[in-house]
Amino acid sequence: MKYVLVLDVAKSKSMFMLSSDVGEVLLEPTEYIHNKSDFERIDSYISKLNIKDNLTVIMEATSIYHKAPERFFKENNYHVIVFNPLIGKEITNTIRKTKTDKQDCIKLTNLFWKGSIPDRNYTEDEIYTKLNELSRQYYHLDEGLTRHKNRYKELLHLCFPEFELCFKDGKIYDLTALNFIKEFPHAYIIKDKRVDALAYNMANTNDRHLNYYKRKANIIKEYAINSYPGVSVNSKDVDNLKQLANIIIEIAKQKEIIKEQMIELAKQTKNFECINSLFGIGELSASLIIAELKDITRFNNIKQINASCGLDPTIVQSGKSINYYGPISKRGNRYARKILFNCSRNIVTLSAKCDKENPIYVYYQKKKQEGKHYYACLTACSTKLIRIIYALCMNNSTQQN
Repeated sequence: MKYVLVLDVAKSKSMFMLSSDVGEVLLEPTEYIHNKSDFERIDSYISKLNIKDNLTVIMEATSIYHKAPERFFKENNYHVIVFNPLIGKEITNTIRKTKTDKQDCIKLTNLFWKGSIPDRNYTEDEIYTKLNELSRQYYHLDEGLTRHKNRYKELLHLCFPEFELCFKDGKIYDLTALNFIKEFPHAYIIKDKRVDALAYNMANTNDRHLNYYKRKANIIKEYAINSYPGVSVNSKDVDNLKQLANIIIEIAKQKEIIKEQMIELAKQTKNFECINSLFGIGELSASLIIAELKDITRFNNIKQINASCGLDPTIVQSGKSINYYGPISKRGNRYARKILFNCSRNIVTLSAKCDKENPIYVYYQKKKQEGKHYYACLTACSTKLIRIIYALCMNNSTQQN
């Protein structure tokens, strides 16, 4: 006889239901807290029934909330299936409406016995787990850094509008400019300082010759003398600007540390060389791809990868008209979709300059000639790129330049 333990997962708690394949309910839907004592209670109950070898534990992947029960049951050698909630949602519209409802456990149980919940039986290596954790932290810091930079630029316009003229092409976010603003956060402060003091501040950040920074300091001071900022030197926004400059420096340092850790780990995986060999994909991009797609050879075909990334086309039907190539579903891993999109854009940009025979660039031009939007072209290139990556990894080969 076979048994299934169903968990309807919610935040900090789950509804548990234990039943057999002949319809016998051994544990009515009961709520348990996600803590050690409650997990041990259910483990003890299963041990008394002596059914562990024939038991399957199933649960939906529910944000991060399923992680605690998943870890407990796996560490205690249970057969665990964590499935995509879209599977349940496609089959019944009521399964996701009310969390921790007793009816949800019954419906999940029925889905399992009907064979609607696939057993992928994929055990993720620890290195991929660590890479994914680093990748998500990297993206989190990157998103925060973008917000801080926008605020920093806004405050810069208030305190010293001409500063961007001194550090062009986005160099206001470089370490030299940030350290300068930390020390001299207002035009009137700069106006009252000697040129030598301004130059030494910039020279201390890197190894460039002091005379270069003396010339730059003279330019900055000339702008500061004629500047009329939007706030006074005593404004709290002056302190806010100093604080933001410091925050941006620290976040950039943390991003660099995580980047190095990711690359070091990714180099230990079997697919790193295959992906890194592609034109336009550097070590960081290859690491991020591996962090999100993990071992890409575990997929049976390219359609599964596209679906996992949300790059699969939707089917749009109206009357007798059916469009099998509608917009992408966007239901999968948005981080994987983002890195593939960015890689496609880099490849297209670089290929336009030095490798117009690149298959991604050729495909981009084909889509462009069809009249598609720039973003639609790059999205199509993302699917092309993932096909190439999949082929290289399956054959354990590298791109021939």
